[in-house]
Amino acid sequence: MRILIVEGSGRGFLCHYSHALASGLHQAGEAVRLLTGARDELADWSAPFDKRACLADGLAGWLCLCREVREYRPDVVHLQWINRPLAALAFLHWARARGIAVIYTPHNILPHERRWLSLPLFRALYRRVDRVVARDKHMGWALEELLDTPQERLAHLPGSPNPMALDSFPTQPCPELAKARDEELRLLFFGHGSARKGLDVLLGVLAARPWPAHLHLVVAGEGVLTGIDPHLLAAARARLRITVIDRYLRPPEVKHLFSTGDLLVMPYRKRCKSPLTDLAAAFGVPVLRSDRVQGTGFREGWQGQTYPHDQPELLAERLLGLVADRTALAAQRGPCEPVRVAMTRLAEGHRLLYLEVRAGSRSIPAATVSRPLAGGL
Repeated sequence: MRILIVEGSGRGFLCHYSHALASGLHQAGEAVRLLTGARDELADWSAPFDKRACLADGLAGWLCLCREVREYRPDVVHLQWINRPLAALAFLHWARARGIAVIYTPHNILPHERRWLSLPLFRALYRRVDRVVARDKHMGWALEELLDTPQERLAHLPGSPNPMALDSFPTQPCPELAKARDEELRLLFFGHGSARKGLDVLLGVLAARPWPAHLHLVVAGEGVLTGIDPHLLAAARARLRITVIDRYLRPPEVKHLFSTGDLLVMPYRKRCKSPLTDLAAAFGVPVLRSDRVQGTGFREGWQGQTYPHDQPELLAERLLGLVADRTALAAQRGPCEPVRVAMTRLAEGHRLLYLEVRAGSRSIPAATVSRPLAGGL
C-alpha cells in the first residue's frame, strides 16, 4: 500500500503532526511519502521517510500535488488541511476517477475567516471524501451534527504526537534567553500574536501584585506583542523579570524553550483547540489554561489546571499557588505517553483505516478525467 500525506503549510502543528504520522507509518513498514510546504521548517530534521517540499498557495500547489500523484501512484491520498474547498472537490473527482482513495483530516472543520460563506462547499466535501478523520469526540460531533457528515464516513483517531519531543530531534537555545538562574521558575507564554490569546490579561494580573523574585516570564512567538500596550508591559516588568522573544522560533529553539519551562500559561479569551497542551505534556510542562482552551485528552489535575476565562482573579490565585509551592507544581506533571509510542499508536489506527478504505475503493472505475484545478491548498 502506497500512502501520500499532503500538508501544505510546512510550519507549525500541522507540519509536525504530519511528520509524526509519516514517521510512524514508515516505522510500521508502509510505503509513505509526505508532501509539505516549500517553506519546510523541519527540513533540517533527518526524516526517515520520503519527503518532498514543493507545495505553495494557489494553482501551483495543486499542480505539484497532481504531478506527485502521477509519479508516486499512491493508493491513498491523505489531505491534512484545505482552505480552498472547490479546488479540493475538483481534485477529489480527479483522484477517485483514477481509483485513488482520498481521506481528509480537518484540524479545524472550517477556516477561521469567511467560514460561513464556505460552509456549503465544505459540507459537500465532507460528504464526498472516502473518510473524514476526527481527532476528538467534539470535532466528530460537529462534523456530524453541523456539517451533515455521514456517520459511516467518520473515523475517530485521537492523538497529537510531536517529533520535537524525540531524543533524536535537535535542540538549540534562543540567543535572547539567558541560562536559567539558581532557583528560577520559568513561566512560558508561547504563540504568534493574537488578541484572543489573552496576553494582556496575563500581564494585567502580573502587574497588579508583587511576585517571588525567582519568577521569570518568557513571552515568545512571532508578533507576540501585537496589540499589547507598552505601558502594561512596563508595569508587569516592574513586578517580575520578563524576557520577550518577538520573532519566529525555529523548532530546535521551541524544543529548548519547552525543555527549560516550568509552567505554560494560556489565558485565552476565545475558544480555541490548541495543540500546545499536547506539546507541553510531551515535555512534562504543566499548563494553567482558561476554559476557552480545548486540548485533546487534557487531564485536569494531572497535566495542569483550568480557570474561568472571565475571572482573572482566579488566574492570579491559581498562578500564585503554583509558583509559591513547587511541590504543588510538580504534582501537575502527570505521566505522558512517550512520543514514539504515541506515534506508533497513531500510525496503526491510520494504517487500518487506509486498508479499509482501499478495500472499498477498488470498485471505483479508473476513467480518465481532465479538469482544471484552481485555488490553493
